[in-house]
Amino acid sequence: MNPNLVINQNALLQNLNTIYALARHEGVKLSVVTKGLVGHEALVRLLVENGAASICEAHIKNIKKFQAMPAEKWLIRSPLLSEADETVKYADVSLVSELSVLETLSGAAAAQNRMHKIIIMLELGELREGCMHDELIPLCKTALDLPGLELYGIGTHLSSSHDVVPDENNMSVLALAAGDVEQALGITLPLISCGSSSAVKMLAEGSLPKKLNHLRIGEAILLGNIVCYDVPYEGARTDVFTLHAEIMEVKEKPPEPWGTRACPDMQQPAKTPGPTLRKRALVAVGKQDVPSKYLIPLDPDARIIGDTSDCLIADITGCKKIYKPGDTLSFRLKYNGLVSAMSSSYIEKILI
Repeated sequence: MNPNLVINQNALLQNLNTIYALARHEGVKLSVVTKGLVGHEALVRLLVENGAASICEAHIKNIKKFQAMPAEKWLIRSPLLSEADETVKYADVSLVSELSVLETLSGAAAAQNRMHKIIIMLELGELREGCMHDELIPLCKTALDLPGLELYGIGTHLSSSHDVVPDENNMSVLALAAGDVEQALGITLPLISCGSSSAVKMLAEGSLPKKLNHLRIGEAILLGNIVCYDVPYEGARTDVFTLHAEIMEVKEKPPEPWGTRACPDMQQPAKTPGPTLRKRALVAVGKQDVPSKYLIPLDPDARIIGDTSDCLIADITGCKKIYKPGDTLSFRLKYNGLVSAMSSSYIEKILI
């Protein structure tokens, strides 16, 4: 049996509806980040048909696939200069932090007789896309002045590279920055996009500054998880995706390898097998499918102890179930694991 990823559509829609209800209560608009689905058309269509009026992708290739879907399409990774023409043609909104990107998108939009919406991204500590504070007003003015562009708002990236979470301090800075832009340019910004799934905590608490009116939410909908805090929110389903993989071998073996090892400490004496044995299961899912550090065994007594390119090793000594070859181990996935599993051609996707 090849590994398979079972996808519970009802659980996915419950998360979508729960987040949308929270957002409506707080007067916040949502864009659903679908990039974790890696271009899976049936699942993205399911979300759009059930209320996702705005979707976010990191690759133009996926946005092109979704052209027929009636949703506003955001490119949430900074547009590549080499893809400016396609970005303007297929995406409605881009997140931008570079002057050269604005100028190139403007040229492409003017050539195509299109209007392209721009969110200027502000750096608030995550050290991902984002201009520094003194660049914000000039970039916004440029987006206003260049032909073919519409200044749609400002935003920020948080909780993706350094796990900086939205809090009272940085969200207040974003709100104040939006006010500065509006005062300096004599405009009202349609959107102030304050971040990702990590902001669901503040959304649920009602603690987002009222000025902030937009969120880009992916993991909280796909996995029912609040990013960085690793906890579900009220009403969340964490069983949207379940990975099943077949056990190839079950043996009692020593807990440590022995023999000469090609590693920095190989000058140490080679170990010999000890008397203590542990029951180990060799499972047919490996790094080429999903790195094991992104998997969480559903059996609470199973413990992942390593992986190779094509299998993982689990310690099942303490498991109440007696596993044997041909049985399966099942796993929940962390977000990066979901991306890997959805990308892997070796993993069958089963919608239920």
